[in-house]
Amino acid sequence: MAATLKYPIGIQTFSKIRNGGYLYIDKTNYIKKLAEDPLYYFLSRPRRFGKSLLLSTMQSYFEGRRELFKGLAIDTDDIDWTPHPVLMLSFGSFNPKSEDSIDDMLSSIFSRYEDIYGSIPGIKDLPQRFENLIINAHNMTGQMVVILVDEYDDPLLTTLDRPELNAYYRQLLKGVFSVLKSADSHIHFAFVTGVSRFSQTSLFSGANHLTDISFENEYAGICGLDEDELKTFLSDSISEFAQKENVSYDDAFRILKENYDGYHFCQESPDIYNPFSLLSALKYKRVSDFWFKTGTPSYLINIMKRDDFMLPDLDFIVTMESGLSVKESYLNNPVALLFEAGYLTIKSYDYEKKLYSLGLPNVEVAEGFSKALMPVYSGCSERECEDLLLIMRNAVIEGEAEKFMEVLQTFLEGNPYSNTEMAKRESYFKNNIYIILKALGFLPRAEEETCVARMDVMLRTRKYIYIFELKTNGSVKKALEQIKDRGYTRPYIHSGKTVIKIAANYSTKRNNIDSWEIIRE
Repeated sequence: MAATLKYPIGIQTFSKIRNGGYLYIDKTNYIKKLAEDPLYYFLSRPRRFGKSLLLSTMQSYFEGRRELFKGLAIDTDDIDWTPHPVLMLSFGSFNPKSEDSIDDMLSSIFSRYEDIYGSIPGIKDLPQRFENLIINAHNMTGQMVVILVDEYDDPLLTTLDRPELNAYYRQLLKGVFSVLKSADSHIHFAFVTGVSRFSQTSLFSGANHLTDISFENEYAGICGLDEDELKTFLSDSISEFAQKENVSYDDAFRILKENYDGYHFCQESPDIYNPFSLLSALKYKRVSDFWFKTGTPSYLINIMKRDDFMLPDLDFIVTMESGLSVKESYLNNPVALLFEAGYLTIKSYDYEKKLYSLGLPNVEVAEGFSKALMPVYSGCSERECEDLLLIMRNAVIEGEAEKFMEVLQTFLEGNPYSNTEMAKRESYFKNNIYIILKALGFLPRAEEETCVARMDVMLRTRKYIYIFELKTNGSVKKALEQIKDRGYTRPYIHSGKTVIKIAANYSTKRNNIDSWEIIRE
């Protein structure tokens, strides 16, 4: 099977996957469950997690195309296969240029369906045209209408830095989506997807009868792949990946898990793999930041810069459920935006305190975020950053701590934040070290606990253990004394690895590292 397996990377049309012989991970049991209780639903998931394919599958089901579902979970006689008219509104490829952009796109979508179901001449108002379409489709076919809306929030997220245009898009979409309520008697089923949960925003105040399943345990695996699906459908592919990487099957599985697993969308979610990155890794038989490099939204980086976010802090966020969804302004809750966009995930849930612990989901996101942030936190171009990263990675692997520190000093030389309050904090220096080590593809630990204290940064490699004690406008001598007095090296005495202690001081006068000392044990 694996030798001829066709991976549906980038294919979002269910019929094309089924007719073309591509791999399809059966998610139709979820559609069957939803169809048995036909209400209005909303689902939030990160980009490229399979939302568009899910809606395309729903479209084929509600159009009664049973031949496409042969052998799948939904292919049973006890389910209604009556065809319904389906209206699909997709905003995923929307390109915001002006106010007319969204009007033109919606008008084009409505015109296509009006050619089938008819229109009322002279009516130009988009919400009214949408409502007339629904009514006409119901009257013409005798069947109530199914409404599918894909990536509803894309016009809003892509115009966060253009407030006037964003406000116009918001107002227009609010009017269009209010039709879901006014035309209720003609609608059989509705399903809306997006990145951002909408439950407390004014955009859907006219359609407040949508049921948000984004956070429900029973729908945790509706998009993405869980571990059982990976082993059931892709075991041979993992073996091929292992052979190409010259590692064992178990090591290949571990590599894939570390890089692409770790997503949890609710309290009791199984581990969910990023489907785009996982399938790309298996197809090309290599590890890369496939999902991250397809386009990390600039507004996320700008928000982290604006709010003085430190990357290590992203692994230690605690919040209530209300903190996991945006309210009136997407910009006022960056944690929720990072969670909904897939850059943070639920690590654990405290049922007694009703608190969620959030963190970075996997190596791909941690490393990708670090690389994206490096040009922001330094004066280097992207190309310069890549060259310096390569040198520093090799230095860390080979235990060449002196070379690492020298290149790090070069990296910080053109720091754009050198004269800001942020650069005067000890946490800023620590954050730079953490970001760089993450960008190098390692798994550093910030504030690593010992029995009596916490060290600033600790990193394990195959041959070495690095312990960083970092000061700002302080003393390297005191940093070394702290490492010794607090027994930072004690847990690693019997590790069989060389321990490299690095004490360094960042000077706000020099705007760079002014001294360091390295001791090997």
